Amino acid sequence: MRTILGWSIKLSIAGLLYVALSTGSVKLPETVLGYKVPESARQWVDRNAQVADLARQTQDNLKGLTNALSSLK
Repeated sequence: MRTILGWSIKLSIAGLLYVALSTGSVKLPETVLGYKVPESARQWVDRNAQVADLARQTQDNLKGLTNALSSLK
C-alpha cells in the first residue's frame, strides 16, 4: 500500500509539471499532499512559464509586423 501511495504522489507531481509545461500558467505549490516540492522544480516551472510568455509576445509582435507589412502593398 505504501508503494502505491508513493507512486500516486510522484505521478501527481509529474502531472502538475506536465500541465505547467503545456500551458505555462501553473504555479507549483510549496507542498503536495504533505510532501515538500523541491525549490529547483518550482524554479524550473517558473522559468518555463517565462519562456512561454516570451514566445507568446514574440508571436503577437510578429503577427503585428506581418499585418503592418501586408498593409503597405
